[in-house]
Amino acid sequence: MQNNKLLVGITGGIGSGKTLACRFFEKLGFNVLYADEIARRLYKTNSILKYKLVSEFGGSILDEKGNISGVDSRKIIFSSKKNIKRVNKIVHPFAIREIDKLIKKINDKVILIETAILFESGYYKRVDYTILIFSDKESRIERVRRRDTVTRYEIERLMNLQMNEKEKLNKADFIIKNNSSVKNLEMNIRTFSKILRNLN
Repeated sequence: MQNNKLLVGITGGIGSGKTLACRFFEKLGFNVLYADEIARRLYKTNSILKYKLVSEFGGSILDEKGNISGVDSRKIIFSSKKNIKRVNKIVHPFAIREIDKLIKKINDKVILIETAILFESGYYKRVDYTILIFSDKESRIERVRRRDTVTRYEIERLMNLQMNEKEKLNKADFIIKNNSSVKNLEMNIRTFSKILRNLN
């Protein structure tokens, strides 16, 4: 617990529904910090981070305006596990410092932090509890196909770049299953929120 604030990390593989779960937590009054959104904002505002990324990956990650290109940088970063580790090593310290600043400004007792790489990054050691939004492989593939109109091959390639779901299951303190409807997930979040409010 940090300054009497309970920090809870939320994660899940691609297509698991972790962001949707966090939106439901927000509807119930919880404060959620989204690590990916924070990192994307830092790409635009932090010149030191931008310089480090360009030094590591080259100018091809920049768009015509000289900003980090989301499309081009993702093509390079997600081309291999090695590249993912390289970018995370650079970005993590900046993102963690920013998250810590935001946490200090929030007065809520419980703060949720959503990050796709909660366990891979080691950030789970900085929170009090971890939640895994878990969904079976076929459900995840179908959601991503509907959302991003990408091929099954591409989705499975991205899945293989992430930590194995069994490892996450073994590491997580709490597991919320999302193998059914959106309504069912919302009901599960409502039920779990009562537990969350009583953690200490």
